[in-house]
Amino acid sequence: MHKVMIVDDEPMIRQGLQTLIDWERHGFEIVGTAANGKEAVQKHGELRPDLILIDMRMPVMDGLQAIEQIRQTDDSCHILILSGYADFNYAKQAIVYGVGGYVVKPIDEDELESYVERASKSLGMQKEAGTGIGVRNIALLREELLQSLVDGKSPEAGMGEKEQRELFGSVAALANSRLLLAELYSREHSLTMKTVAKKKLTELIEGRELGWVFAAEPYIGMLLKNGAQLRGGMEPFREALEEACGSRIRYTAVVSQPLKALAELPAASSNAKSRLKRRFLLSGGCIYDAAAEASSGAERPESEPLSVEDMAQLLFYRVDLGNGNDVLQQVDEFAADLIRLGDSEQALKSNWAQLLTLLLNKAAAIHPQLSLKEDLYMVTRLYMAHHYGEMMDELKTRLLELTAKIGGADGSVTMKRVTDFIERHYSEPLRLETLAELFNYNSGYLGKLFKSHTGESFNTYLDKVRIEQAIKLLREGHKVHQVAERVGYANVDYFHGKFKKYKGVSPSSYKSGGSGI
Repeated sequence: MHKVMIVDDEPMIRQGLQTLIDWERHGFEIVGTAANGKEAVQKHGELRPDLILIDMRMPVMDGLQAIEQIRQTDDSCHILILSGYADFNYAKQAIVYGVGGYVVKPIDEDELESYVERASKSLGMQKEAGTGIGVRNIALLREELLQSLVDGKSPEAGMGEKEQRELFGSVAALANSRLLLAELYSREHSLTMKTVAKKKLTELIEGRELGWVFAAEPYIGMLLKNGAQLRGGMEPFREALEEACGSRIRYTAVVSQPLKALAELPAASSNAKSRLKRRFLLSGGCIYDAAAEASSGAERPESEPLSVEDMAQLLFYRVDLGNGNDVLQQVDEFAADLIRLGDSEQALKSNWAQLLTLLLNKAAAIHPQLSLKEDLYMVTRLYMAHHYGEMMDELKTRLLELTAKIGGADGSVTMKRVTDFIERHYSEPLRLETLAELFNYNSGYLGKLFKSHTGESFNTYLDKVRIEQAIKLLREGHKVHQVAERVGYANVDYFHGKFKKYKGVSPSSYKSGGSGI
């Protein structure tokens, strides 16, 4: 078994790390703990551990001082730094001492276990881990450098060409590189969601030599290599994000313009983060240009917007009149006004929720006979939307349903005109979209309104009208194929199938002399 020592000045952390993962399963046993660096140096000499987990900031002697002393007598022990913050200069110094990893608190179980698995394999190869540690050191230094730059911090020591070659393979790989920041989100709110996705992205991006992946809280960052844009533009990165996120995680990403040098990363990061702050107005599953401005897609009138109360009153008038097209037009106008009142996610959801609540209260007062409990759910659904476009689509659908319910009496005249039209033109190739255009309705809304008034979908209603007309013609002695064509069915077999579906018997049963039942 490989020996582990845990060093941290907080007793709860020392105790928690002993049970956070199954050490024995990975071939380790915990042989001791220490509360500060001085105690760690002393116990190291006694226990000779193969792996040390050590905190940076501790009393008496800090983590770096302890590591320095340990390395004077032991250059093969694996060391994993635990720290409450990410600091490039600390990481750089730790690399000098041959540290194998750097985990930022609060410690992620998957991240810790991943490191322990690597350490176990390395120890099992009997000292062949020297190269592996070097590779991990380079990856650690590169990630800490990128994190510092994206956070707007410039490392004290400059990055010469030699250091850039060590971290990135070549200076040429950085010319015209691009920064990509991705925000991941899920309704499941898994604590390990981002860690798992980052691990997968690292395999996909770095494995294909397209760039480098790093943590950039609260985002995941990527530095895209020079030339990657020549191999399919952003498509390889979009595909990698889709694969890493799977079906349960969603993302919105922003990419910078090509950079001339690493020194431009802080400014590029600032622009990308500014764009991601308006993520709600963007669409999910897309990679956006950091230099462009987010747009709601709605025109913004120059006049002073109405109050939310006045908007609710006017929108209710549209709903109460029962014209779905007017409702949708009014929603689009108010959408632009509400964006002007406040375009943050919180402001937009709050204002729309207030408007809809006022509208539903007015509807309940005017139409007490209607049950509007289910319609209140539309307010709740607003807060579940990840993006503005999704929220507006859901809102429009629910308002059209409410319009069909409330405007029933007023819609009866229109529905009479529609059904009369069908009675006159049933033999023609009628489509719901055609009628919607003729009667100046949204096709989806007309379909809902039609079913509300007739109890049938448009296609079912049309079929039944045609079948009843077919029965009259059959009883007059016309042949089945002639009847099929005259009532609007070009295919006689299709006519047979429809007839039997609605009447339970074949068309010939209704011919002159047949009972029809």
